[in-house]
Amino acid sequence: MLAEVNLNLYKYFLAVIEEKSVSKAAEKLRVSQPSVSYNIHELQRALREKLFSVERCGLVPLPRALVLYERLKPVFSTLFQSIQEFEQSADN
Repeated sequence: MLAEVNLNLYKYFLAVIEEKSVSKAAEKLRVSQPSVSYNIHELQRALREKLFSVERCGLVPLPRALVLYERLKPVFSTLFQSIQEFEQSADN
């Protein structure tokens, strides 16, 4: 199942949880709000699991989404830091 999932979908997932808003996640990622919504939907479809609940206060992560976030955050932080360091080394 993992081989079928675009890792970019997880980037959208992390942004939505961290920003607590699809709109704010879209701003952070510099993409449109429909793009974020679409990618979250695609991730949920790929995982065959609902990750968020729509409440009056906005999008609320479900318990399994929080578990996924806690597992992915350090991995993606390391990945993004490594990419940034690699790009900066090319400038030198």
